[in-house]
Amino acid sequence: MKNFLTILFLFLVTFAKSQDTLTVMAYNILNYPLSNSTKADTLKPIIQYTQPDIFMITELTSSSGATTILNNALNVDGVTYYQKANYVNGPDTDNMMYYNSDKLVLYSQFEIATTLRNISEYVLYYNASGMTAASDTVFIYCYMAHLKASTGAANEQQRNQEAVTLKNYMDSRTNIENVILGGDFNFYTSAEAAHNTILNGGNVMLLDPISTPGNWNNNSFYSSIHTQSTRSGTIGDGGAFGGMDDRFDFIFFTNDLLSGANKLTYVPNSYKAVGNDGNHFNKSINATPTNTSAPANVIDALYIMSDHLPVVMKASLPINVGVEEHVVITSWKGFFSNNKFNFKSNKTEKQLTVFVYDVLGKTIQTASYKNRNQFSLQFNNLKQGLYFVKVVSGSNQQSFRLVKH
Repeated sequence: MKNFLTILFLFLVTFAKSQDTLTVMAYNILNYPLSNSTKADTLKPIIQYTQPDIFMITELTSSSGATTILNNALNVDGVTYYQKANYVNGPDTDNMMYYNSDKLVLYSQFEIATTLRNISEYVLYYNASGMTAASDTVFIYCYMAHLKASTGAANEQQRNQEAVTLKNYMDSRTNIENVILGGDFNFYTSAEAAHNTILNGGNVMLLDPISTPGNWNNNSFYSSIHTQSTRSGTIGDGGAFGGMDDRFDFIFFTNDLLSGANKLTYVPNSYKAVGNDGNHFNKSINATPTNTSAPANVIDALYIMSDHLPVVMKASLPINVGVEEHVVITSWKGFFSNNKFNFKSNKTEKQLTVFVYDVLGKTIQTASYKNRNQFSLQFNNLKQGLYFVKVVSGSNQQSFRLVKH
């Protein structure tokens, strides 16, 4: 028996060392820094408690705020490994992603335009220690969204159109895998069209890891999964109040995270709204009874930082992965200028096929070229709006955004 226990212990230690775990967190940080420029210090204990490897935020209001979070909330007290994506100043408030650069590399980022706010795409790959050119890697397609707020048919319709735009863009991506979508979706019920579009629209199906459909708004049955509001009354930063009674904030992901088909696997029961103990329906999260779901200083920080709670999940992956030798980080370039889409490849392609889609996924133009490394497509007749150009060769595919003004 002693020898068996020794072997079992060694097996478990070896197994643990062969796996790594990534913590993903999505958080609406309430118009930072416009609402209160000193709140990076408030965010710090939340970060130190959750220790996210991928940290996506929405309601960011400036580039300086993005940098202050990096320097004053993440890379503090001896931590130096966090890096951030490039800040993009879009319409309304903006998104940002921070990541643990000891584990991850930012491969690309892209802004998906909607009527109100951009939805941000961040593609990462796992940076394993000792990886070689011949080893395989794990790519993670992360998205951060903030859909239209408020009740009413018009707002629900706009949320759905934003969700349709996102899913159409996902469908235009090549070999998309390990998709994680976080954000503030402003859903009052799972019966909303936008909620169904997120889960079932297009070809990239997503799921809710806690699979809890229902009428979430002001319903005590769902008190353990509510994410807003952290306050029962106003505290002077413009945040909503009324206590915990809405499930606005989610992390969705594709089914491959359940099966581990693409080497990233959701850790069961790791999804939660940080700071929700289920006992504060229509109350502030730091009201009585004492909230013991996190340390008291973290609960107070969550109350002050935002009217929303962050949502977290964990995913595991093998540590013996790296970048495949045949992966080309960037070999194609495309941009839209003077009513032309201009394309250039680093090498001559035997065959290039081009598809142009509108935001509803309808093909509105195609073209084909042989033995070319560049071309230009004229778009004088396009109406104003957002389009996607997909370029396909025998060994590569890539999509580009086209905004016609």
